[in-house]
Formats: sequence, structure tokens, C-alpha cells
Amino acid sequence: MIKLRNTEKWLLSIAVAAVILYSFLASPYYTFTRIKAVNRAYKEVIQMNLMNLDDEDEDVLLGDQTKRIDVIISDENLLPIYSNRSRDGVEQVDKYIVGKLDQFVEEPKPVVRDYEGMTVVRLKALIEQNGKKFYVVIRTEIRGVKEMVVYTTWFMALVVLMAYAGYYVLKRKIDEKERSRDEEIELRAQELMEAQKEFVANISHELKTPLAVISGQVEMLECMGEEIDREYYYESIHEEIYKMSDMVGTLLDLTILDHRMEEMELCEVNLTDLMEYMVLKYDAIFKKNKIKLQTQIEQGCMVNGNRMYLEEAVNNYIMNAVQHTPQGKKIGIFLERNNGEARIRIFNECSRIAEEKMEAIWSSFYMDPDEKYRADEKSGNAGLGLYLVKKIADQHGGSCGAQNKENGVEFWLGIPELPQQ
Repeated sequence: MIKLRNTEKWLLSIAVAAVILYSFLASPYYTFTRIKAVNRAYKEVIQMNLMNLDDEDEDVLLGDQTKRIDVIISDENLLPIYSNRSRDGVEQVDKYIVGKLDQFVEEPKPVVRDYEGMTVVRLKALIEQNGKKFYVVIRTEIRGVKEMVVYTTWFMALVVLMAYAGYYVLKRKIDEKERSRDEEIELRAQELMEAQKEFVANISHELKTPLAVISGQVEMLECMGEEIDREYYYESIHEEIYKMSDMVGTLLDLTILDHRMEEMELCEVNLTDLMEYMVLKYDAIFKKNKIKLQTQIEQGCMVNGNRMYLEEAVNNYIMNAVQHTPQGKKIGIFLERNNGEARIRIFNECSRIAEEKMEAIWSSFYMDPDEKYRADEKSGNAGLGLYLVKKIADQHGGSCGAQNKENGVEFWLGIPELPQQ
């Protein structure tokens, strides 16, 4: 039985504590932020002349709507003055104000109420200006957060368990060889340290992609309300969680690619279908980051490969492009035939890469100290994305590279194409 050292005990305790704190505090913290947003909206309203709202006032109120905050205002005769909801103002006044006048007070505080699958933060204010009374309702709905917290908590617990299990599996394999000569012991110890670093780095890097997809889908659920097919998004979130569980089991395979300890299984892969799926998968992230998307995918591209690893390579390319593309700029995703190979090209508008760094970016754990978008520890970027792409390309007998364009950078991955039948 392997005993934990003090440092490892502390790390495990911190990881477990982080999972527990997240499970208990994430949902209340998000609700707290929505309460603050409602209070800010109320402070904006009381500074307005409710008898005569001007264009600037309505711009402020419409800005609240983009923050998922509803504002309904009526006069003392219960006639609508303003509603930033899409429905008729009279209908909104009848629903939220008429028959509930005793709930409106001059010093209101937000009230939080839980309904099935939804939490509502609501503030009802009675405002008096120039001898006239006004009734103001400010409310916001919180949807899907609790489900997301539950899914993420289970996933984080799984990651912690698998990370430590993988760590000790690797450690035990090396420890069994410690009876050999001193020189071999020292060499194996160095290999263990490198394997541990790469294993943990692979976890942080490879698992951030499905988490980003889930985050984007949950945000779509919150923003779009009942106007979208909620069951589709819930099923999609479940699918991404299952994929993450499967991915944990494959991380060890990614770690040993560099050592060629075993061969990946290859079969016929429809690269056209894979690329069309990747475009749909990242649709929410592109919209969230206000990125313009251009696609051109050639039909019928078949290769001999491993779909999981090819998808991982494209994942790394697209996420790298998203991280380096400012809002309002363009990302291009292309698949074409090129001299006997199926070539994937991912272009993004961004700063160009210095020519002397074109080779270094494919190295493991590479970090450019001068890069504007250099990732921190929270991003999970360990400098492995392009390194893994290169290894996957090599295992498929293909090639990869990058080149500067006039207004950005293009990365490509070429895989030998199967003859067309």
C-alpha cells in the first residue's frame, strides 16, 4: 500500500475541500450576484424622471434587459409607463402589479423565491415623484444553475479521483524498478516526475474544452428562457459530461503517445461528418464570444484514423483560435482535398506569430513570455495543445503546421485520404 506524503495529503485535502465548497457556495453566490444586479437597476430607476422617460433613460432600461433583468413601471392609475419585456405593457402591469399593491413599499428589498426548476429575484417599489406615485417591478429569473452545479461537482470529484489514481499508478510502476542499479533508479525517478507533470497538465488542458461547451450551453438556457428547446440543451449537457468521463480514461493514452508504448487503433473515419459536428459543437461558444464564423467543408473526405484523437486535435486548434480571437473578429474552419490528403485549416484574425517562434510553439509545455493572450493557471493551459496535435498527426502518418496570413494566423492538419470508391 502506498502511503501519502504530507505534501500530497495537503494537496488532496485542498482538492476535496474545493469540490465541497463549490457544491455548497456556487449557486448561492450566483444568486447573490443577481440580487446585486436588481439593486443596481433599482438605483438607476429612482434617478429617472418617471413622468417623462427620455431616450437615454430607455437605453439604460433596455441595457438591463440584456442583463436578463425585467423592469415594469406603471403610474398610480395602473396605466403602463414602461416595460422592457417583449409582451404588451398592459398585460405586464395586470400580471405583476394589479391586485398586489399592498406588496409595494417605499424602501424595498429584493425577495428570492424558488419555483420548480427556477429561482426568481424580485423587487417591488413604490416611488413618489412630484406628488405622484409610481409602481415599479424589477425581477430576474435564474434557470439551470442548480443543475449545472450538480453536474460540475460530480465531474470535479471524478477528475480529482482519476488524477490521484493515475498519479499513483505511474508512481507504483516506477517504484517496482527501484531495486535495479543506482543509475537506473535516478533515471526512472526523472521519468516519473516528467510523466506526473504531463499527466496532470493533460487533465487540465483536455477537460477545459467540454467544460467551455457546457458553460456556453447553460448560458444559452439562461438567456433564451422558454424560447428554445430546453430538452435538447439538457441532453447535450449530459452528452458532454459522458464524454468528459470517457476522456479521463483516455488521458493515459495521450500521455504515452510520445513514448510509443502502444499503437492507437485506426479505422475508416468520415472527416466531413467530424468537421460538421465540430462546427455545431462550438456554435454556443462562437456566439458567446461574438466571433464571426466562416466555414467551407468538402464532402466525402474519408481517412484511415482514430476519430477520438482527430477530434481532440481539432478541439485544440479551435480552442486556440477562440482564445486568440478578439470579439467581433473572424474564425474560419475549412476542410479540403490537397494532393492526396484531407487538409483541415483553422484560421483566426489575430496578431501574427513571430517567424522565429513557429517551430517552438509545437514543443511540449511551451509558453511564449511575450504573448498577449498568455494563459494563467486558472485557464488550464499548460502549453500542450499544439504538441498533442503534432503527436496525433505523426501517429496518423500526416503533417501539421502554421503560417501567418495578412490579417491573422492559419493552422493546418493534413491526413492521408482514402481512395474514393
